[in-house]
Amino acid sequence: MGGGHRMSTYISRAKWGASPPVKTLPLSTKLKGVCLHWMGFHIEGDSTRLVKSIQRNHMSPPKSWWDLAYNEMIDQDGNVFEGRGLTHRSGAQGGTRNNKAYYALGLMVGPGQPPSDELVAAVRKRIKVIRTMQPSATAVVGHNELKATSCPGPDIERMIRAGMFEPRPVDVPIPDPLPDLGPLKERVEAIEMEVAALYADIEALYEKAGANG
Repeated sequence: MGGGHRMSTYISRAKWGASPPVKTLPLSTKLKGVCLHWMGFHIEGDSTRLVKSIQRNHMSPPKSWWDLAYNEMIDQDGNVFEGRGLTHRSGAQGGTRNNKAYYALGLMVGPGQPPSDELVAAVRKRIKVIRTMQPSATAVVGHNELKATSCPGPDIERMIRAGMFEPRPVDVPIPDPLPDLGPLKERVEAIEMEVAALYADIEALYEKAGANG
């Protein structure tokens, strides 16, 4: 893997020119963790063009998926491209149960392309973000742990087993706890609980609609 670390960049859908999704489902409030994928072919050239190309492939026949399958994609420079994002369910794990249970990160590497230090550092940061949102989402798995596939390839599989994607304390600075602001602090905490409850209600409605469909 490479030498010095570059500062990674988060690239929104608007910035990389994403096509709008056909449909979305909310991210589960009960994630088990993060699932890592590779591209399965040699990666070269401009990352933005590649992300656009992969979205077209995912949304066009014969796949005809709703959107780019991954929640986020990460290139060898550690740049993070927003896919379905932090609020929508992935479509990359090959089935409703696994898509609901895992946040999908697509690592922009292929055969014979080990993840760079920058990519690994970016993955750790994104996993830390997910665990900050959902502390019980502790699993880090490869796609091949959920279904029969060669994804995410031998290098990523080995690194998962070695714990190399586990976040470190310095990966993402976590804000200090709210200061004692009396009623204001209580109101902020109440709003946070209301938002969590809304996500749960939305998820329950989607499940009910699916059961009736």
